[in-house]
Amino acid sequence: MQKPDQYEKGPDALESTLYDRHAPALYRYIFRRVSQPQDTEDMLLEVFLIACRYENLGDLPLRRQIAWLQSVARRRIIDRYRRLSRVELLPLDQALEALDDEMTPEEQALHKETYERLYAALAQLPAVHLRYGNGLRFAEIATMLNTSEGTVRKMLVRILRQLRAIYNRQEGELD
Repeated sequence: MQKPDQYEKGPDALESTLYDRHAPALYRYIFRRVSQPQDTEDMLLEVFLIACRYENLGDLPLRRQIAWLQSVARRRIIDRYRRLSRVELLPLDQALEALDDEMTPEEQALHKETYERLYAALAQLPAVHLRYGNGLRFAEIATMLNTSEGTVRKMLVRILRQLRAIYNRQEGELD
């Protein structure tokens, strides 16, 4: 079986052919999900850099090539949204200092009491720190606890319900 001309020209020709063939469609695929031209171009470059490391990509049929490239792009997009969704949380003391200028003394006292109740409730539920304090994913927590990811999800739902109940109970005690 004779290989196509693109193989005779070396790996750079293969990469160039893949890029020329699939870049426009892949760009549109990424842009529909990202909507920022600069981010789309960066992701497109990342996808083709990964493709350069996959030696057998040129051997796949054209439909499989674009499907493979799109799956890499989809994972890059998901990773991007995960990074963007992580909110940097300030310690409550710093957040309160930032709000100090905007609140009346009565509002400041109420907020301080609310945060104290929240801290007390969180202290009773240390498992919440694995997810929200340390930013661990469900799979990581499941590995640490030697259980399934579904069990961790259910446990977190129960913990959040408990947190809500403890918080509401403490609020009732202050009234």
